[in-house]
Amino acid sequence: MIERIQHIGYLVADLDETVAWFEKTFGGEKVGGGPLAIGRNAIFRFGQVEVDLIEPADSSNLPKDTLTMHHVGYMVPDILKEIKELTEKGFKFVAEAPSTNVMGQEVLMIDSSTNNGILVHLTENTPRSNTSGFGHGLPIDKIVHAGYLVEDLDAAIAWYLEKLDGVHVGGGASANGGRNAFVNFAQVQVELIEPGDKSILAGKVQTMDHVGYEVADINSAILQCKNRGIRFVADAPRTNSIGQQVLYFDAETTMGARMHLTRLPD
Repeated sequence: MIERIQHIGYLVADLDETVAWFEKTFGGEKVGGGPLAIGRNAIFRFGQVEVDLIEPADSSNLPKDTLTMHHVGYMVPDILKEIKELTEKGFKFVAEAPSTNVMGQEVLMIDSSTNNGILVHLTENTPRSNTSGFGHGLPIDKIVHAGYLVEDLDAAIAWYLEKLDGVHVGGGASANGGRNAFVNFAQVQVELIEPGDKSILAGKVQTMDHVGYEVADINSAILQCKNRGIRFVADAPRTNSIGQQVLYFDAETTMGARMHLTRLPD
């Protein structure tokens, strides 16, 4: 059972500068990290959520001062059980067994060739896991969903329903001239967006687009964000097709990353 979205992972050109930016803009703190096979990383927590910031060994092809979405981490209570169940549904993994990361968690990445080209890993906390650093900075309660651009919305919905026992809970016209859908599975959600201009997918079936952060009081959260220098694309939230109040950050103030605040319906 996938309990929640643990974090969104980003590639960055300068890890130290990005950590300093998160400290200033989102509050919170760096709670861990270290060397990786592909470079080095830092885990940063604010509110009740975290991000995994990754600086590749060769970051010359990454734009400066930009967050590039890389992967999603799902928290599960029993990683071996989840691996077995997903394997039975046709998923493959990049290794035979989980490994222990720098935070003391058991993790295993799904083979992206069996996941529409999207990088996702499972995570299980252990008694050795670092659980510090929550409760500071912006009052983000959780990651309500990851948003993806998809080539074929109907096919993407069908895939989530078949592979992850999802439930299509709504959708309609999207802000970019296309259409969207929300699918819930286990205890998490995805937003699937078929853009009006599919050339932005660059031939991919699915690609990462944004993250939605849930807050209890969206007006208060907006004010706190503004006090930290974050701007928004509109003066007030809008209500989407499934009753969520949503307001996107101006990406020019969030290192180019698409993010929005979300207030769930009562």
